[in-house]
Amino acid sequence: MPSLIFVTGGTGFIGSQFLQDALQAGHHVRLSIRREGQVDEVKKRFPNHVSQLEFAHIPDIGDSTALRAALGNDVDYIFHLASPMPGKGEDFKTEYLKPAVDGTEAILNAAANAPSVKRVVVMSSLLALIPLGGLQIPGLEIKGGSNPSIAVDPNAPFPSGPAGYGAKYAASKILAHRATIDWMAARKPHFSLVTVNPTFVLGYDMTQTDPTKPGGINAFLLRSLATPTPGKPVIPAAFVDVRDVSSVLLRSLELQVEKGAPLTEVLVNGNPTSWEEIIGFVKARYPSVDVKLEGPFLTPFTADTSRAETQLGVKWRGIQEILASVLNQQMELRSRSVRAGL
Repeated sequence: MPSLIFVTGGTGFIGSQFLQDALQAGHHVRLSIRREGQVDEVKKRFPNHVSQLEFAHIPDIGDSTALRAALGNDVDYIFHLASPMPGKGEDFKTEYLKPAVDGTEAILNAAANAPSVKRVVVMSSLLALIPLGGLQIPGLEIKGGSNPSIAVDPNAPFPSGPAGYGAKYAASKILAHRATIDWMAARKPHFSLVTVNPTFVLGYDMTQTDPTKPGGINAFLLRSLATPTPGKPVIPAAFVDVRDVSSVLLRSLELQVEKGAPLTEVLVNGNPTSWEEIIGFVKARYPSVDVKLEGPFLTPFTADTSRAETQLGVKWRGIQEILASVLNQQMELRSRSVRAGL
């Protein structure tokens, strides 16, 4: 049954895909935006669903008073997808940890004072369930419930520049997820909470317009492929399609939550693949793509995605379909750019 949902982060890569799917499913959306100009951007992106959209201008996602006012007394569900991304700054506490924790706690505080809210869905990450540096552990198996056992010192020094971006991002995800667990355990609110914890998300990006500026994990994929030997890929070969992540988010409204648990984690990872398979496919199907990367590579981690598969019925898209969605978009954007310059 269509509901009124409140969404943060709905103008980003994953958020735009989710917004499209939620609107097509018939839901009405009250979207949090940081800039007034985003209203027109979203309406142009979804011209057939303008009547289902409302907007709440909230420049600071950590402002629980503004969030509570935006929720009103009629929002059924909240999807908190906004999060600081790696590479956005150097200071861990102010540019990674504080916005990640404060934004989530502000959402939860606002929801606690909104009796109409039945469930909050928070976008987390598989990195929230992995020790720092754990991506380099061969054969690592990731399961839910592991976050409280992960040691993270927020006062520890992090490397500067690109070398530290990933570590800072991962640490912020671990600590924000733990703050969510602690908040739920202490407050025991009237609503249930589900976290969606995806691996590295690839796919068609409806927010990208510049062929020279792919975003997020799409950029990491292309950068990894172009890394000359003996370089290593930027990330492990553990990918999931953005459409599958969106499907998990939307279906999480139907999930039976665990009794007695402060929250229910849904781990999200696509079908197993390898950099060898990725390189072979790209070279065969996209010979114009610059591929310098060569093995050998570490065996990527595995994750227990049984909840998404058995309880939500999600079937993961294969790596070839995922790669095609990314590379076809890049080639089309380049072709458009060339035509526009003629």
